[in-house]
Amino acid sequence: MEEISLSSLDSRIHKQVDNARKAISKNPTYAINILNNIISRHPGCLEVRQLLRQAQHKASGGKSKGLGGFLGKVTSLPFAMTGGSKIKKDPGAVLEAAEQMLNTNPSNPTAHKMLGAAAEALELKETAAFAYEQLFKLDKSNTESAKLLMNAYIDSGKCKEAIEIGDAAYRANPSDEEVQSLIKKASVQQTMKSGGWEDQDSSFRDKLKDEDESQKLEQAARAKTGEAGLRSLIAEAKKALEAEPENMNFYRDIASHYRKLGEYDDALEWLGKARQLESGRADVNLERLEGTLKREKMQKAIEDAEQALEGNPEDAAAQADLEKLRSEERAFRRKQAEDLVQRYPNEFSYRFELGELCYEDGDVNKAIENLQLGLRAPKVRVNALILLGKAYLQKGFHDMAAEQLQTAKAEIPGMNDQKKDVLYELGSAYEQQGDMEKAIAEFKALYSADISYRDVAQKIDDFYSKK
Repeated sequence: MEEISLSSLDSRIHKQVDNARKAISKNPTYAINILNNIISRHPGCLEVRQLLRQAQHKASGGKSKGLGGFLGKVTSLPFAMTGGSKIKKDPGAVLEAAEQMLNTNPSNPTAHKMLGAAAEALELKETAAFAYEQLFKLDKSNTESAKLLMNAYIDSGKCKEAIEIGDAAYRANPSDEEVQSLIKKASVQQTMKSGGWEDQDSSFRDKLKDEDESQKLEQAARAKTGEAGLRSLIAEAKKALEAEPENMNFYRDIASHYRKLGEYDDALEWLGKARQLESGRADVNLERLEGTLKREKMQKAIEDAEQALEGNPEDAAAQADLEKLRSEERAFRRKQAEDLVQRYPNEFSYRFELGELCYEDGDVNKAIENLQLGLRAPKVRVNALILLGKAYLQKGFHDMAAEQLQTAKAEIPGMNDQKKDVLYELGSAYEQQGDMEKAIAEFKALYSADISYRDVAQKIDDFYSKK
């Protein structure tokens, strides 16, 4: 399928799009109906899809509907995801299904991933990049979302943008080898395009100091993100292992490629083989990756069950199965976090992870204990401050909550979703203390930035109606 411009469509469609554009501010539902109709007939028109997304956000008032947990907390699945088999069989149908989900909730991470994967299958590269951009905006700290977006940018020739995303992801998680590989891949493609190396007498390989590295980078530059490309890379790595059976990098590569395909059992099998090597037994990164893969496998099962339940919401047995999967996944995550804290007591980012899980489980005292230690990890300090403030609020310690939230507020530059959350929680802390002057000051700051945020508009209206 080819991507097409709006200008190439019939003039009657131009008029419909203009009508929809005008209706977004006052009647977004009407605009959605028009744009959905157009996009169903012309799925390759990205301009219409972008306009549709604006209408969907306007209709939702910027609020999330039906997301469990914190908005923007995206499960760490790679691009193989819910409905993977359906994407292969009928990507067009998945594309439409994803848009229907976004009509209900434009902040649904699963829908954005479905849309991106289906677009990739249809070779709609710009559409895939747009879908993963929306996913990444929900939670810019999510490394897996960053990698999806990097791959899409590279595939659509936006290497500079891919490098920018990769640099931020690398700073947040410098041990992620896949991020490093994607940065190199984007850098190579950018250099080849801008430097004109392909047209010079000496080869690209000769221009790199390390021949082994050059071969690896050239392969990365040529490799596709689709299934055929990944299976080809798996076959090459397995063949290379015959000559170098102790080379840890080949095991990592095979596990990584299977992970991208969503074939977690195979990925875990090859990771297990790597951990049986002498150099792999004490490798902490391999240990963490194994835990991550197990979580992703469980999360995929949950998303598959959620999708099945959407088709038959009254199925009590399916609902029970879903709740069981969720319970098992949560128990696994908490057990894993507790093990990491016990084994690495001075790795304070693990303390934050455990504190977050305890908070979500309602174990507030245990959450506070670990979040206080999590403050010592610079990478998660702000998140720990916010969650600690919320935990104190649940305990009714309003003054202590306000202290943590004020600190978090001072450490977040500019205005973003995280800052909005802090302002709302800080205002609530003051409100519950009975200090309405301070509470309204925080709510006013939030109102000025985003009138549609939760019930802040009602709070401000109530305040002025009483004056």
